Amino acid sequence: MLSYHTKLEKAITVADTILEQQTAEKDTQLPRAYLAASAIVTLIAGYALLAGEAAASTLSPLTWALTMLSILPLVVAQLALGHPQTWLWLRARTRGILRVEQRWMLLPIGCYLLGGLAMGRFDPYATAVYVAGVFITIGTLAQADRGYPRMMWTDTTFWVFLWIPFDFRWNYDLWYGLDDLAYAWWAVMLTVVAVYGYGVLRDFPGLGYRLIPRWLDVEVALLATAGFAAIAIPVGLAIRFLTFPPTATPHLSLILLQFVGLFLTVAIPEELFFRGILQNGLNKHLRNPRLALMLASLAFGLMHWNNADAVIDRLAYAGLATVAGLFYGWAYERSDGLLAPILCHTLVDLIWRFGFQ
Repeated sequence: MLSYHTKLEKAITVADTILEQQTAEKDTQLPRAYLAASAIVTLIAGYALLAGEAAASTLSPLTWALTMLSILPLVVAQLALGHPQTWLWLRARTRGILRVEQRWMLLPIGCYLLGGLAMGRFDPYATAVYVAGVFITIGTLAQADRGYPRMMWTDTTFWVFLWIPFDFRWNYDLWYGLDDLAYAWWAVMLTVVAVYGYGVLRDFPGLGYRLIPRWLDVEVALLATAGFAAIAIPVGLAIRFLTFPPTATPHLSLILLQFVGLFLTVAIPEELFFRGILQNGLNKHLRNPRLALMLASLAFGLMHWNNADAVIDRLAYAGLATVAGLFYGWAYERSDGLLAPILCHTLVDLIWRFGFQ
């Protein structure tokens, strides 16, 4: 017969096992409250993305509904991936490229097809290219060395593969949904694919894609915004790149809608690619945070070169964007995450859009 102490030890072991299982199940549950908040923000985002588009006002109710369904699930995924528990939930259900990854690919592919269905368009060649691109990206990152601390060639290759066609608008030819929605749709879709590929599957250390706000994020974002404004506004006015005052005073509701739109479609993807992946990867490769910050900021500035026509305006645009990148990169390092630079980036673009011309 088992002694009393042996029975007690077995009982404690069983209890510990049950407790560990319950804790693991709890940790891998979806954050329902966060998802509910994400759904509310998504509805606001849908209105923000379509309210300012002239073409949206001429859509039939069915076309409008299908168009919304082509992007809103991606926005929900974009926000949901900003919670660590979502990553744990996905990883707990990852069993290989032929299972969870393929089901996850149905989201961007299904939304893509809905966009075309809404407008009564279909291009089999564009669809084949798009589907192949999604499968190649997710499939390759799924087979990379998970958690490898340094940037690999696959990381660099897919950074170029995802970002450059988007930045030059080359992938617009693959989109046959509502033309006015092309930029926003690609911005959100690429964010979802990149976060899932680099974050959930590749587990790239230091990515920092966390959208749960902390006071530190707000403080750092405000400091970085104020610091950049103190440099950019006087310089921009002096070289006549900026003009003040603006010709019209925007309504508060328009400012709020623009904040949501800029946050989701400009700040999140740009900070993810230039801070979370590029600066983070350069820092791990070079082991020199300052050099990584400068190189990533220079790349960020060069990205804005084609945003103006005259050479003098291009120089001003790229120069100020490089300085902005330094402040965004500082916010990323100081807060140890992407939310602070995302907030700073959104505020800078919002001030520029409504406060200056």
